[in-house]
Amino acid sequence: MKRDLEFAPPRASVRALLESRSLYAVALAVTAILAVYWTTAVSIVAIWIRSETFAHGFVIIPICGWLAWRKRDELAVIATRPWWPGSFVVLLAGTLWFVASKAGAVVVQQFALAFMLQGACVTIIGLAAARVLAFPLAFLLFAVPAGEFLVPTLMDWTAYFTVNALRATGVPVYREANFFVIPSGSWSVVEACSGVRYIIASLMVGTIYAAVAYRSAGRRAVFILASITVPIVANWLRAYMIVLLGHLSNNRIATGIDHIIYGWIFFGLVMLLLFWIASFWQEAGGIKKGEPQWTTETAAMNSAPFAPLACALMLAVAAAVVWRPVDALVGAKVAQGTPVLPKMKGAAGWSVSSGHAEWAPHYEGYAADLWQTFTDGSRDVDVYVAYYRKQTKGHELITSVNVLAEARGWKWKQVDQGLDEVEWNGRRTTVNRSDLVGQQDRIRVLSLYWIGGSVTSSAYMAKALQAWSNLRGHGDDAALVTMYTSTASDDGAATRTLRNFAKAMSPTIQTALRGAQESGR
Repeated sequence: MKRDLEFAPPRASVRALLESRSLYAVALAVTAILAVYWTTAVSIVAIWIRSETFAHGFVIIPICGWLAWRKRDELAVIATRPWWPGSFVVLLAGTLWFVASKAGAVVVQQFALAFMLQGACVTIIGLAAARVLAFPLAFLLFAVPAGEFLVPTLMDWTAYFTVNALRATGVPVYREANFFVIPSGSWSVVEACSGVRYIIASLMVGTIYAAVAYRSAGRRAVFILASITVPIVANWLRAYMIVLLGHLSNNRIATGIDHIIYGWIFFGLVMLLLFWIASFWQEAGGIKKGEPQWTTETAAMNSAPFAPLACALMLAVAAAVVWRPVDALVGAKVAQGTPVLPKMKGAAGWSVSSGHAEWAPHYEGYAADLWQTFTDGSRDVDVYVAYYRKQTKGHELITSVNVLAEARGWKWKQVDQGLDEVEWNGRRTTVNRSDLVGQQDRIRVLSLYWIGGSVTSSAYMAKALQAWSNLRGHGDDAALVTMYTSTASDDGAATRTLRNFAKAMSPTIQTALRGAQESGR
């Protein structure tokens, strides 16, 4: 007797999934891809371990599993059939990983690995099942520790709001970049004040809530957007209130560890308020009318035939792993020894001088560096070059830890930045301009990136040039070049001095960098 249509009983739906060959094919594909790209996977876990901002990464995989488990009844009645175009998605993700590897863009490599895993799943289970699992698959992207690039922008926004809010409430403020002084003391907006942790935590939790509490795409999108904007504004208010509390209490409260505690308490209250308001628009769960229901017959049809499933598995894995040997082959062509930066001689009225300014960039992991001082008889200019080769994690030119001045370091503070133009090796070139203040001096710094002979002021362009140089088999040699002099309360004179120096000495600096590139081969 034919059984009436009904939703899958819990045990039946679980049995149907466990008997599905597609589930085991997905597990094999994921295992194979992670095994081949284990270095990228390990780099993700390493950041989870060392960074409090991304410690939530350990719960992402279990949450993805739970979100998928909630869809078990729907999956039990869907016939999984391979979607062959999905292998092309895997191939594109592998291409992205390869290019990012040559550019030294670790975060992009990590996203590419996640895309490969997602593409492999879709290839094997097919579009129908992928639509059901769209949210769990998309949630996997939260495992990638990304977002720190937003820190400088968020710090600027927080400082701008705090300063203007203080002025609006009658507190006089003197501001230089993210440092400001009020009558009761000095304050600074550092990385922890950016609110990036609040935003990432809010976005992740908000995404889970949107998936569970709402069914319509519109309500989910609105709530996720609120999960981004609300913590940004809340962080502004948090920073303002902490400074105001410190000011009104003559710095007796909210100036130590307690201001971090106050911040998290305030953030928690704001998020509770957000979820409480959102609960009024919560939609009932369950299966919509007209959605497929479980029967013994449909459960039996769930799993794909063995032959096409095996082909889909092998095709997805092959599309992913093909780039690993290609990456190794290209890397083998550019194996080099330790570079040597030759000392530079003076030119066009500039001569080598003794002594150095107290400041040097906070750059780590370089293969070689050079620090020299030059004079034209009236003013001194210091040159610092940090040279990189065989760039790997911890030994990269462009990374968040490499900065001109540490935000937490009070010896030197970066109070202004922008762009300028100089004549570099006969061409008009854009450079980065920064003003730094020390305990006894103020300096103006012009800096640029040198990548295999080309120069740029953009970190993104430098990454692109590095990838192009690697792909052509020329290696990943790159350098930071900084030129700086004391402003002596005259920024215009300092800029003119640095421009004259760049025009006169850039050919010599280029020659030294070329010499380093040729050394160690």
